[in-house]
Amino acid sequence: MLTWDLLNLMWIACGLFVAGVLEAFLWKTPPFQLLNFPVQKEWFGENKKWRGLISLPLTFMVSVFGFQFLESLAGINPDFPIHFQDFKAVEFGLLTGLVFNLSELPNSYIKRRLNIAPGEEANIITYLFDHIDSTYGVLILWYFYFHFPLHFISVGLIATPLLFMGATWLRKRLGLK
Repeated sequence: MLTWDLLNLMWIACGLFVAGVLEAFLWKTPPFQLLNFPVQKEWFGENKKWRGLISLPLTFMVSVFGFQFLESLAGINPDFPIHFQDFKAVEFGLLTGLVFNLSELPNSYIKRRLNIAPGEEANIITYLFDHIDSTYGVLILWYFYFHFPLHFISVGLIATPLLFMGATWLRKRLGLK
């Protein structure tokens, strides 16, 4: 079950990854250039912008539609407890994208109060919180609102921060961060 939960988690995470790629293109469009200003600079810093709060929910919704289509073409793995087809794309996409972004705000607020610069890894504690805030927020949503199985969420509590740390390491190695 652990292996299937991990593979299933990576499948669902692919949807968020695709949404993040789509988001980068969306930010370059004129409507999202208008939203390229901080939500609340004094509280959250320069990097938490309105365009991000709005774009990730939209792009994840589109991504969910795309992954539902892929599942319908290829069939769904019966060993996975979670499938994109299990959800209404608009509801699942918008809520997950919004909660992902909103879950970063408390961490940003605390870091600004401690005079830690955005993206700065001051110590192991801030490094860990930078990699668990969004993912844990989404896992909480998935468990309580979408009723994902507890065994899946339990795997996610360990795996998602590790996946996020690996992605951060890779982006740094590639010069993307």
